Parts: sequence; structure tokens; C-alpha cells
Amino acid sequence: MKYLLILLLPLLSQVSYAQQYEITPDGLKDKSNAENTFLVLEAPSKTAVEMYTKAIAYINENYKNPKEVIKGETENEFLKFRTYVPQFTQVKNGYINLVVSMNYTTELRFKDGKVRFDVIDVDITADNGGRRVDFSGNIMAGFPIYNEKNGKLKQADAKVAIENYFNKHAKDIQTYLIGDSKKDDW
Repeated sequence: MKYLLILLLPLLSQVSYAQQYEITPDGLKDKSNAENTFLVLEAPSKTAVEMYTKAIAYINENYKNPKEVIKGETENEFLKFRTYVPQFTQVKNGYINLVVSMNYTTELRFKDGKVRFDVIDVDITADNGGRRVDFSGNIMAGFPIYNEKNGKLKQADAKVAIENYFNKHAKDIQTYLIGDSKKDDW
């Protein structure tokens, strides 16, 4: 019974959160609609004003310098913030694994009952030399996830790590926006 539950857990998370990112040679795309670079996070019965206020609270609780990470905002409509993730994952360089860190910007656009979640300006670089990790490119210029000439997947583990990170990030924000942000059980 325990094994059945373990096998069903990923399926249940897919059902409860349908929209997810996947990495293509063209970048981050909505897995269910490859034309979109954004996800729509459902927030039933929440107003744009409530979600904007909660998004500001999310940044204040989760970032060391909240005023420095906010890069743009229109009250109750739009919020843009920058995130740095040190030693995020690894890429393969021949037989060696190199640690990489990531900077990216999240844009949130608010409407009653939903939030447009968009990840832009993704910058992933190796910690020991600064060579870039690109979604598609030439191996002489960095560490492409896909080879630009033939579209072949080159960095499968990094692809999965990036997808998992951004899907979790979207889910965390959605949960925060629709849930109770107060931690009163102390």
C-alpha cells in the first residue's frame, strides 16, 4: 500500500496543478500550450488587490532585502522581482560536473481570480569561470541544454532541475496567494 501511494503522489500533484513549465530549445514554455512563456495560476475567489498585497508579503517574508529585489510594480496590477539562487544545480562538462548559479526575474500580473506568472531574464552561469547555461546554443560558447544545430538534448539533468525549480516556485507562489500567509501556530 505504501508503494502504491508513493507511485500515485506525482500523479496527484499533476492533477492539482495542471500548468507547468518545460524547457524547449526556445526557452521556458507552458507545457500545455507551447506558445505561452507564462503560466496562469488560478486563485478562485481572490481579488487582484488581495493577491497583489499577498505577493508583496511573500517577497517581504522570503527575501533578505525585499526593496532591492522589486524591480517594477503597478499597485494591484503588476509586480516584477529578481531572484538569485546560488549553487542551484550542476551541468556536465565532459566527465566533470560543474556547479551553476542562477539569476532570474519573475513577473506577476493580477486579475480577479488569476495571476499571470512569467519568468524572464534567466541567467544561469557556472560558478567556476562564468560560462553560461543556455536553453539552446553551441557547446563552444557555454553549456547549452539543447544543441542549436540538431535540437538534441545535451544537459538532461539540468533541464529537469530547472523545470522542477520553476514549477515549484510557481506552485509556492500560488499556494501563498490563495492561502493564509500568517504563521499563527506558534
